[in-house]
Amino acid sequence: MREETTRSSQKQVFAIETLVGGVFLLLSILVITFVSPIYVFAAIGILVAGLVALYFAFSLRKFVWFLLITKPLLDLTWRWRFFTVAEQGVNFQTILGVLVIIVTALALFFRRKQLIVDIKLVLFLACASFSVLLTPTSWGINELVRLLAGVSFFFTVGVVLSRKDSFNRFAKYFVLTVSVPVILSFLQQAKILPFEYWDWIGSTMIGRVSGTYQHPLGLIYFLVYAVPLALYLLTKGSQPLRYRLLLWLFIGLSLVALTFTYHRAGLVVIGLEIWLWMILTKKYGRATLLIVLGCLLFVWQKDSLLLLYENVFDILQGRVAFSDDEFLRGRGMNWYLFLDSLFSSHPLFWLIGRGGSVVEGFVPKFGYWSSNEPHNDFIRILHAYGLVGLGLYLTILVSFFWQSLYLRRRQDVFSRDLGNLMIIILVAIVLLSITTEPMRYPTGVWYLFAIGSVVSVQYRQLRRTHKENRDGSQELL
Repeated sequence: MREETTRSSQKQVFAIETLVGGVFLLLSILVITFVSPIYVFAAIGILVAGLVALYFAFSLRKFVWFLLITKPLLDLTWRWRFFTVAEQGVNFQTILGVLVIIVTALALFFRRKQLIVDIKLVLFLACASFSVLLTPTSWGINELVRLLAGVSFFFTVGVVLSRKDSFNRFAKYFVLTVSVPVILSFLQQAKILPFEYWDWIGSTMIGRVSGTYQHPLGLIYFLVYAVPLALYLLTKGSQPLRYRLLLWLFIGLSLVALTFTYHRAGLVVIGLEIWLWMILTKKYGRATLLIVLGCLLFVWQKDSLLLLYENVFDILQGRVAFSDDEFLRGRGMNWYLFLDSLFSSHPLFWLIGRGGSVVEGFVPKFGYWSSNEPHNDFIRILHAYGLVGLGLYLTILVSFFWQSLYLRRRQDVFSRDLGNLMIIILVAIVLLSITTEPMRYPTGVWYLFAIGSVVSVQYRQLRRTHKENRDGSQELL
């Protein structure tokens, strides 16, 4: 039945593309003598891009599989900046994001009944779009494109990866591709490849590995998803020993690479992910062993860890004020600046936001400051999309969490593992959102809503089955 539906869709898209292409070709021939050939070629390029997007809208399985699996490799092209629009550089990632939005929009138009639609997500995107359109800025539009592209995967991925075998295959290939930047991190640490990011630890300037992404967070966001997926794959008891050893090797190398990023929050969060997985899968012995190993590591590297987290210990001891430039390495004054920018404006903006994340103003105990990074995703969403936008975003996260709790109470092993996986990822994203901006990075938002889509489809299927069984039992009575 599915194959017949696929063939019907392919015939339909072929007919539409042939008709549109033929009409456009005829019009091009008619006007080519009246306008510059450059405009004709540009129009043909737009047509080809549109036809490709239309093809992918009817071939979602290929499109979703290709992007989700190859994104760790595609993001290595971040230097490929083609041109600039309104002071915003357009690179390969930007083009992919726009393509995702167009393909999803076409799929929703032509195949809405076959996709997943959630009113909360629709309202969130509508709210964000309204906020940006009301106070348009190039930076706000840039952020909106990233958000729309990431959330778009919720509507499509659940259809493609809802089956256990499909999801397992995705997890396996995703871990495989993420291993590439992990290996590149070791080449950076060995100084075979140059560092992309330098920072101060104490009074020493050090290079921080990033897997050759622009920032260490590029690698960390991939590991936030790849490490739990590797742990998930290890629960499949039928796997050969060599395969399981390779998964453990990936996890071990990822943790070593993570250490060389010197990212304080990333180290804590991914370590917590591994521990939570042991707890949720009832491997309490391993969870206890991890705590013991963590304590031994702290004793062994006490001086290095105290230096790395020196700023945190200063805050706990009350030595640093909130708006001081030493509060979480300057994050406190950024939080103050963005909150003051929003709540010192008209109350209407409290609800709908300012549409972007570029502010300037006076910070107590520091002076004048301008910033385009609040270093807190909740504050960023609040400033850009207001209390309404932040409320809808938190509602979506709570909905994912509730659905995951429901799944992990089921007898079906795949549902339980999927619920555990999503809970761990949600905890990681929420914690990282305190000092970073996951929803601003394509990786953070893409895979959160992609896996959330699979969770939502599984939740709806189980609820539907439960309702049908209950109705059937009532009819028998």
